[in-house]
Amino acid sequence: MLKNEDFSDRLNQSIATCRLHYQRMKFAESRTKNLFPLDVTTYKSLDNDQISYTDQLIYRFSKLQDTMGNKLFPLILEGLHEDIENMAFIDILLKIEKFGLINDSRQWLLLRETRNIITHEYPFQLDFLIEGLNQLKEQLTVLSDIWEHTEEFIRQRLL
Repeated sequence: MLKNEDFSDRLNQSIATCRLHYQRMKFAESRTKNLFPLDVTTYKSLDNDQISYTDQLIYRFSKLQDTMGNKLFPLILEGLHEDIENMAFIDILLKIEKFGLINDSRQWLLLRETRNIITHEYPFQLDFLIEGLNQLKEQLTVLSDIWEHTEEFIRQRLL
């Protein structure tokens, strides 16, 4: 019984963490929606509040994507009694795809690529940063849909 309680605790903690990142990401999105699509002129004219919300959006998008990929997906597979020990991340993604939590493993890798672009500030490469932020805006819906679907899947299959 202790093992099941331990799994439930770890799963509930991961869900709570993802939910927090998701809610704060959505809040930051609501505060920045009128800024996109960004261009160099718009980016240079952002005030401190707008930059703060943009930073929050970047941070929460990154944290949600990381937590889901590194903690929640392996926990889901563990709960479904899938053997994932010593499994490469791409194989975990393929299993997650098999269960219908993501449409395509390449889609998740694109989210990761977007996260990698936006988490590095390139003050002398504004075009690169702005392109990453515009990609982030497009990818918010994808990540949000994956989170919402995953949360429902967990509720139906694991809780």
